[in-house]
Amino acid sequence: MSVRKDLIVFSNGPGEISTWVEPVVKAVRSREDIAKQYRIVLIVHPCPFGSGTEHLVGEHIEGVEHFIGPREYMKMLITGMGRRRYAFSRDGIIFSLGGDLMHPVLFRRRIRGRHTLYAYSHNAGWEKHYSTIFVRSEYVRNKYLSRGVPEKKIVITGDLVYSSLRFLKGRNEIRRDLGIRDDELMVVFLPGSRDYMTKYVLPVFLKVIDGLTDRMDGLRAFFMKSPYISYDLIEEGLALGGRIKEAESITGTLHRDGGRCRIGFSGGKVVDVLEGQLALWGAGIDFAVSLPGTNTIQLAYRGIPTLVIAPSNKPEIVPMEGAIGMVKWIPLLGKALTRLAINAYAKRYPYTALPNIYMQEEIVPELSGVITTDDVTNRVHEILSRGEHERIRERLAVFQFPFNPVDVIVQTVFNS
Repeated sequence: MSVRKDLIVFSNGPGEISTWVEPVVKAVRSREDIAKQYRIVLIVHPCPFGSGTEHLVGEHIEGVEHFIGPREYMKMLITGMGRRRYAFSRDGIIFSLGGDLMHPVLFRRRIRGRHTLYAYSHNAGWEKHYSTIFVRSEYVRNKYLSRGVPEKKIVITGDLVYSSLRFLKGRNEIRRDLGIRDDELMVVFLPGSRDYMTKYVLPVFLKVIDGLTDRMDGLRAFFMKSPYISYDLIEEGLALGGRIKEAESITGTLHRDGGRCRIGFSGGKVVDVLEGQLALWGAGIDFAVSLPGTNTIQLAYRGIPTLVIAPSNKPEIVPMEGAIGMVKWIPLLGKALTRLAINAYAKRYPYTALPNIYMQEEIVPELSGVITTDDVTNRVHEILSRGEHERIRERLAVFQFPFNPVDVIVQTVFNS
């Protein structure tokens, strides 16, 4: 039997693992002629957008034989310790699927490999080391060309997130399972997959739900739990209710009964917590409220109208890349400087939702900056009561691809 080469995949956070890594690994495994030649290793490198819980999903992706987290990776990169444990092949493929393109380059040097480097990215830097860079659109392609990257290195695939979409249940089945009437709106709140954000946003969203259910009949609200978030963290967040000085919030009590999870709050009200993500529940949703991130483009590709909330009320927990991300650690001045940096960034880049960033126009509504809880409640109420969510759904029709992006990647990388 021939010795397998390594397919080493680098990634950086929950969204990229779920929507970039998983479809690529699945596509490779579906090709027996390719799969038998490669051992798949997933490495998550440090990143300000990481959750610290990537292992909860990364370790269990079918086909990934070894998972290496940020700490182990950095120890290996800096000291070389641990390399022998994995017996990395000298040849093979290293694929960047999220984050800084620097890491695959440095790691190849550390293991003294001759691996061919590929990336699916929109990040600049280190391009000369890569054989091919896959990009989602002509807009990203032109960004690379403006940096002097040779045209032959860049391949437009469409958005890899599109390849990750799964539909496990139909609308009627979902609404029947959840007991939602035909005349009720299913409104889902997505508090994120990063613990430092989720625990502060959760009790604020609960206050929003409290206000909406008081003002609107026929609204059924739900929380969607990320697989990267534990129930312990949900309880931590609920305990913060009423004690967050930056925004109004309320507390609640988590109840778990068999496979069902609910949060009780405000005089007997109840909101269900959904597991299984958009693949399971997406087809039933009428409207969503989400933080910025990969969720926003997943919702768009599913045609789900969404309000995207990007609060800077608590700037020290907002993830930022590069030097801006280091500002928050400056003693005494960190918080104020971070707020200034966020405001400057917002003026330069007016959109936070990925659908809007991709199209450079407001496809889905956003609220950003220092936001009150009432701002969110009032905007959701306005959208739903005026039927604006249906107009948003119509605008989302622009997000369509004539082919499956992951197929382009596999065919190019493996010449088949």
